[in-house]
Amino acid sequence: MSKKEWRASSNGPDTLDVAAMMSAIGTLHSGHVALIVSPGGTGSPTTVDLAMSILLEVLPGSSLPSNIAAHTTWPNANGTSFWGEVYRLCLILDEEIGKVYKQESLWK
Repeated sequence: MSKKEWRASSNGPDTLDVAAMMSAIGTLHSGHVALIVSPGGTGSPTTVDLAMSILLEVLPGSSLPSNIAAHTTWPNANGTSFWGEVYRLCLILDEEIGKVYKQESLWK
């Protein structure tokens, strides 16, 4: 690999970073994490919608939700690269999962 390629690969999160983060979130919370990339919709031909969710393995009758999701669009005002925004979405999803687990009324 040339020096230029090596330097370019360290300029922020890439596919491997995102895959590792999604796997870690799934393992930590006993669930299956998925990323959905879809067109931004009518009137928005240059954006894409990014949705990330986790399907949790919960027991029947549990008060915990069976899925939690986070959503964003790209490009956006954050100015991140595509994979940088997907990585940021991983962090947002993890924060949303944390909010669910901090609701003590779910298990009291």
